[in-house]
Amino acid sequence: MIRDSASVAAAPPTGDPIVESIRALALFAQRASGADGYVVLEFDSNGALTTRHESGLAIPRWGDPTTPRQLFHEDDVSVVAYSMGMEDAHAGQLAFAFRGRAIQPEKLGILDRMAALIEAVRKTHHATARLVSKIGSLDAELAAIKIAERTQGLLANGAPDTSAIETIARHVETVLQGRQAGGVLEELVRHLEDRVDERKLLVRAKALLQHTHGMSEEQAYLQLRVRSRASRKRLRVVAQELIVAGSARGWIKEKEI
Repeated sequence: MIRDSASVAAAPPTGDPIVESIRALALFAQRASGADGYVVLEFDSNGALTTRHESGLAIPRWGDPTTPRQLFHEDDVSVVAYSMGMEDAHAGQLAFAFRGRAIQPEKLGILDRMAALIEAVRKTHHATARLVSKIGSLDAELAAIKIAERTQGLLANGAPDTSAIETIARHVETVLQGRQAGGVLEELVRHLEDRVDERKLLVRAKALLQHTHGMSEEQAYLQLRVRSRASRKRLRVVAQELIVAGSARGWIKEKEI
């Protein structure tokens, strides 16, 4: 049974950037299409519900989750439902509801496009996680093979003496220090951490400009770019300076940005 929209409030932020990006896209799709509600469901490999976020009309779990797109009408509410990621272990479902009316073709076109974008975000996240895990596993396996090969070779000559112990110690140290994937991933982590920190500063600085000057998000970003070029400072530096100045002058409370 589909519940009344008053019974479903927008869930508070989860703190998970991936979940929040999907939630933002789903809400955008809802408003762009004029839908009265949406729901996004995530399931584990055993089919157990792991994540659910929704807004407006609450929609129950429906039909065959392997069907790419389903249209049905229940309790004077029209629903379009999409399956997500059924080719991997992280299955999901997405649906939008329209109260008291059929879903027009142009609305379906909007939702089809947005559903594809949401699926692309999910697939990229899961594919990246699998790839990083695979790289780490292969790197560790290669190091283990090198260590085992050298150790077994020394054991083949009989009981190891003191010199053999030093030989294997140097070999293990060399193998561990020379792990290619470890160094590459550490450098990539540092780069991405810097990018994430910069983006967080930009988000806060844009929010400050929007709050104090009534700018749109795009206008606020362009303003930061202009300041960056004029001062020949990096965007993150300009954003940080703006945030510090805003806090000092009481333009906005720290918790609001």
